[in-house]
Amino acid sequence: MAGELVDIGKRPLLVASFEPPGAAARFNAWREEHADALAAVPEAALRVEYGRTGQGLFVRVRIDEAHIPDGLLPPPAAA
Repeated sequence: MAGELVDIGKRPLLVASFEPPGAAARFNAWREEHADALAAVPEAALRVEYGRTGQGLFVRVRIDEAHIPDGLLPPPAAA
């Protein structure tokens, strides 16, 4: 198969995911809580993805595997 066994390098890992409702507020709180750890991540290695479902906005945070900082904890589960 084309591309099989081709090394594509490190991939961005999902480190946080926030579902609606209230995803933006929970993401902002998580980002503030982890500001020190996130400051060590190069801008090019950090991806914040926004999208919409029928219930509202969701937010996903991905960081390249090589740049995931120590101490970065996943967000608490939504209540």
